[in-house]
Amino acid sequence: MTGITNETLGVIIGSVAGGVILVVIVAVISLVVCRRLKQRHRSLNYDWENSDKIQITKSAPISRSASPNMVKRKSCPDTAVFKGMMVRSMTTDGIPDFSLPPERVQPCGTPQRSQSLAPIQQQYGLIGDIQPDLYRSYVGYEEDDFHLPPSEHGRLWFSVIYDAVVEQLHVTLVKVKELVGRGRENGARDPFVKIFLLPDERNCRISKVRKKTLTPVYNENFVFEVSPEDIGESILRFSVYDVDKRRVRHSLGHVLLALKDLDLTKGDTVWKDLEQSHQISDAPGELCFSLNYLPNLDKIKVLILNARKLRQMSFDRDSGTYVRINMMHGRRLYKVKKTATYRASTDPTFNESFTFSLVGKVLDSCSFEICVMTSSKSPRSHDNVYGKVVIGSFMFSRGEELLHWQEMMSQPRTPIQKWHTLTGNGNNH
Repeated sequence: MTGITNETLGVIIGSVAGGVILVVIVAVISLVVCRRLKQRHRSLNYDWENSDKIQITKSAPISRSASPNMVKRKSCPDTAVFKGMMVRSMTTDGIPDFSLPPERVQPCGTPQRSQSLAPIQQQYGLIGDIQPDLYRSYVGYEEDDFHLPPSEHGRLWFSVIYDAVVEQLHVTLVKVKELVGRGRENGARDPFVKIFLLPDERNCRISKVRKKTLTPVYNENFVFEVSPEDIGESILRFSVYDVDKRRVRHSLGHVLLALKDLDLTKGDTVWKDLEQSHQISDAPGELCFSLNYLPNLDKIKVLILNARKLRQMSFDRDSGTYVRINMMHGRRLYKVKKTATYRASTDPTFNESFTFSLVGKVLDSCSFEICVMTSSKSPRSHDNVYGKVVIGSFMFSRGEELLHWQEMMSQPRTPIQKWHTLTGNGNNH
């Protein structure tokens, strides 16, 4: 024993110390594992019925004795989990009997009021107030609007009939359409119409004002007292006005009609385009036609449509009117064609098409002289030129006639339609 060295003694002491440390570590680990198992066992055997009796107080000191566990007063019985639902008691006797209400089924074909009104209310809120005037139908008038050409200043519908027995002129103002709006935004207007029986400017009637519209509908009747001797010399004038917010009156256009040019016995509804001038023009009238250049066929088609404002023409029973087309090559007459003869009136309609060949001809050297002719059934009388339009290149025409010809040349195979003022009177046999 005495022979043990210091080194051997150190080794022994180290081994003993290591063994002690290992035992302490194993004891700590065992204690932790036991505590975890005990907590898990407690969680599995948790008493749900008495769980509300457990009170945890963190603020009380450890040295203070725990307060007695008093039974709480509950307003409702104990609750528990039963098949995923919270129920008042675990006994089936405590579960109240209940049944689902009967299902309400909408009968087939019966719309639901709430669903059917929702889209209407939504549209009403987006669109605004419904205006019944926009949905009225005027039998006999609207069906004639589709084939009419566009109007520059607006168009007016009316009817006139004369009762010679009581010497009364009955004028019916029907409607006005295609009025020009206010300003750049083309806003709505408040139009009204004044009707004059000229030459007496004081003899007039005024229609009602239609608010916020460019297509006012009137359907108003007016009566003028006029004798049979004066009816042929009278002129009917419709003047359309607009009143703005400042109560300033603006003229939108006029329609002038010589009563001698109208059939005052039928009372048919007719239309006329509004004009800016309120005086009868000194020009003999206007003629509307179209030109169509077909370069692949070397042809030009001329469509004579109608004439208007032929007020200086005689309207006796024997008189008639037609249109004659003279195709000129340079100064030489090359071809002549004419429409059928119609009864003379202020606004005759022709609607006849003619084709002229240009084979071997230089287009710039050709022109057309379109003449409105008057004829009579008397064998001793001759046809007269009421008015004419000369259309062609810059060597033969100027102004609107030259522009019409140039537009025809720049848009081949496209009918170009325009109104032209008749000029010049003469006699041709």
